Amino acid sequence: MKKQIIALGALLMISAVNAQMQYEPESDTLRIQQIEDINLHKTGNPNKARPMSSKSNLTMMENPQPISIVTHEIIEQQQAKQLSDVLQNVNGLYITSARGNSQDSFGGRGFNFGNDNIFKNGARVNSGVFPEVSGLERVEVLKGGNAMLYGNVAAGGVVNLITKKPRFDFGGSVGLSGGSWNSYKPTVDFYGPLTDKIAFRVNGAYETADSFRDVVESQKYYFNPSLIFNIGENSQLIIEADYLKNDFTPDFGIGSITNKDGSYALNNLLPRNAFVGTDWQFQNVEQATTGITFNHQFNDTWTLNAVASYQNYTKDYFSTERVQWSYDAADRLNWKRPLNRTYTEQNYTSLQVNLNGEIKTGNVNHKILVGTDGDYGTNDSYTYLNPSTGKTFGTSYLYGTNGAANGTIYLDDASTWISGAMPDAVKKDRNRIPTQRLGIYAQDFIELSDKFKVLAGLRWSYLENLDSEKKTFGQQNQPVKSVGTVDRAFSPKAGLVYMANDNLSIFATYTNSFSANTGRDINDNSLKPSVIDQFELGIKKNFWNKAVALNLSIYQIENRKFYQTADFKADGTLNVDSSIKEFAGKMRSRGVELDLTGNPYPNLSIIAGASYNHSVYLDTPADFGYVENQRLVRTPATTANASVFYTLNNYVKGLKLGASVYFVGDRIAGWNDTKKTLLDRNGASRLLEVDDYLTAALSVGYDWKKFSVLGKVGNLFDAVNYNYHENYSVNPITPRNFYVTFTYKL
Repeated sequence: MKKQIIALGALLMISAVNAQMQYEPESDTLRIQQIEDINLHKTGNPNKARPMSSKSNLTMMENPQPISIVTHEIIEQQQAKQLSDVLQNVNGLYITSARGNSQDSFGGRGFNFGNDNIFKNGARVNSGVFPEVSGLERVEVLKGGNAMLYGNVAAGGVVNLITKKPRFDFGGSVGLSGGSWNSYKPTVDFYGPLTDKIAFRVNGAYETADSFRDVVESQKYYFNPSLIFNIGENSQLIIEADYLKNDFTPDFGIGSITNKDGSYALNNLLPRNAFVGTDWQFQNVEQATTGITFNHQFNDTWTLNAVASYQNYTKDYFSTERVQWSYDAADRLNWKRPLNRTYTEQNYTSLQVNLNGEIKTGNVNHKILVGTDGDYGTNDSYTYLNPSTGKTFGTSYLYGTNGAANGTIYLDDASTWISGAMPDAVKKDRNRIPTQRLGIYAQDFIELSDKFKVLAGLRWSYLENLDSEKKTFGQQNQPVKSVGTVDRAFSPKAGLVYMANDNLSIFATYTNSFSANTGRDINDNSLKPSVIDQFELGIKKNFWNKAVALNLSIYQIENRKFYQTADFKADGTLNVDSSIKEFAGKMRSRGVELDLTGNPYPNLSIIAGASYNHSVYLDTPADFGYVENQRLVRTPATTANASVFYTLNNYVKGLKLGASVYFVGDRIAGWNDTKKTLLDRNGASRLLEVDDYLTAALSVGYDWKKFSVLGKVGNLFDAVNYNYHENYSVNPITPRNFYVTFTYKL
């Protein structure tokens, strides 16, 4: 199926926005606007941009919601290698975990972003992959609750990746990048017209790299063709394709130490490069997406946008897992090295239609959005067994039978770290979970006067986890079916906007969203969705000849129906099934975010931001609930970022200089304590405190005619810190490194 998709060259969608085109009354013809937003690229001011992710025709200043945009100029200036590098420019977003260092896992405002919060061109994509950032035109982040527009998404925000689109002028570039640890990456990007109504774009990349971590290496292949057709005067069709293959070594880092009292401590006994997995473990990921976008302009106020998309995602994985050092009877730190073998495949199809327009009732103007979206997907996961032992692979299965040489390794004896041969593995079970979603939504932006505006929106969502199926290979029995669940919810949104003028907007917003819960309660009833309320106040201000934006927002988010794994079953016996859950109280997140972005001078760009967040559990059950007012794991209290890039026009004309800093405040790893676990562990906490850190980078480059060279030193001061997943995937951040990019522009 994937090869057919790539061969057809038809991909994904563009955002569900009508902003791809704009009507010109004086010529009475359709004018195609490139995604290279002229106002945004001229000023660098996101408040002057046309947002691609809001699905409506509201301007940034009219929209009562903070929206951050990182353009391809910033991505290229900073020589970003991963999406996590790009999102360092968005205050309040942070990496939440690095399980096996196999993907960028993000969070915002105390909530984890997953498959439901990461979008490409307006449609959900699987987040279990490192996206190729060289193919991105821009990245948009809609902060806060977005359930009215997108359905069941986490309340922290939505990340929308906008890929590069065709252009009706010839151009492009070829580049070669290289840097520390044998990193090499050639890139190509070509675009232009085929006829006066058809244009194309093709960009791609190949990357190979070792790592500062021993044994770890990776290869990446990326290909992204697209076509645009102007059909008649008022219609447009965009066909895109996107294929990514990433083969790399899973890496669970250096792990943590379980103390004798059951508490956790950072393992600082191993150097940053020490690798304790096997030399043959692997993770091979492929992601192929296709889509078609149709835009039509009825007149100068009403437009239609329709997007159909398809995604196929596979992950083939065989690796050691869960690096957790503990003391044995002889007080030696050891790790019983487990092994896991899995294969996952996801197929996902979606369709969305949006109608935008304006009407008047008396002297009151209304900007209307009416839309619907739906999707269907299947998620297949395969388990494996070792045919020679009959044991199922999983995190509790130790491969090998030769004691310390294979099953148990010792931290102070590297001779015990030998890999051994890769065990045989055959498919055992396949678990298939089909899901389908449907949403209908409407929004009205009411212009009561030149200064006062009101936004009212409502969405009805239907989410069904269809009957799942477990199939055991090599057996003649019928597949085992499990009963599915159905969730329905209304998601309202209301906002008040005061626009003193074109350069000052003050807003207040209320949103309500829901998050579906998996599992069942102790009485075998399906769980109701969690209901999440958000209140937000904000200011958007343009200054310095409208070239710089200063945006400030204050928010409170409250999850009123939070669930956790039940300690006991209905009959009073101990529960060991993580899918059996019970009500656990509330979760509240409060914070403030400030950002400053723009080009105060044509040759100077600046990005700066800071955030503070405090997320805690409240009103939890007295006997088994989470400890109240304990800060949530994986959520830093503060983040800050700043980036400056300057190009000289005099003296050494073409010389480029840049600097950036990124700060992540102290945070907590491990697991939040429950009242019962503290009692059972004699007060030993399950938390692991992590210090704050700051990284800095310096860039220098030079442009000469069509050639350019740009170099960067990252983590200039060689800061040492770690990304955590609970307490067992503890991955050091990248040490001091260098990176150089040579580019020739066509």
